[in-house]
Amino acid sequence: MLIIPDHVKTVMAALDERGHNAYAVGGCIRDSLLGIIPGDWDIASPALPEEVLEMFPGSEATGLKYGTVTVQGIQVTTFRREGNYSDHRRPDSVEFVQDLATDLTRRDFTVNAMAADSCGAIVDLFGGRDDLQAKRIRTVGDPDRRFFEDALRILRALRFASVLDFTIEDETRAALIKHADTLRYLTKTVINREVEKLRAGKGAERIVREYGNSIPALNAMQ
Repeated sequence: MLIIPDHVKTVMAALDERGHNAYAVGGCIRDSLLGIIPGDWDIASPALPEEVLEMFPGSEATGLKYGTVTVQGIQVTTFRREGNYSDHRRPDSVEFVQDLATDLTRRDFTVNAMAADSCGAIVDLFGGRDDLQAKRIRTVGDPDRRFFEDALRILRALRFASVLDFTIEDETRAALIKHADTLRYLTKTVINREVEKLRAGKGAERIVREYGNSIPALNAMQ
């Protein structure tokens, strides 16, 4: 069981009471399982953005296209399925859905694809806890598809491996290197931001040594 902070549980409970089955999701679950205090908490539910806005007066529509409303500093996002990524960065379209499994399937890495209900019961459909235990970064589903969809995931994989001092699973590693050329679709600002975070990690030297020849962005800030 995971301990959910009271202010997060309050928002989840309000959604649950309206029949929306709210879950804390993503990095907050990963960090909590690692004994790290999450910097922020995200909630996912089947509630549509307009329903969330109606339920929580004073909330802010911070990403309606993607189903995101910020409630008391917490991002509440509608379960969704994503379309194609023609720009190698963001989905061309999203479809709001009613089930958590579909929403978790679209996420990048297994360690980021876990959820917990308001009681702290964890939903782990892709072996995220095993990967945390093994200190391993692995994509959800086909790694070729994951990296081809969104080039930023390449740098995110490397950054997580550095910050958490994890290794990258073999198939994930091969796909990451294969699709390295798609980094050209990212702005220098985005690349530099990710590289700065990576270099602050305790595994930075190892990651740069292992991947610097394949990912030139690691070797020099632009």
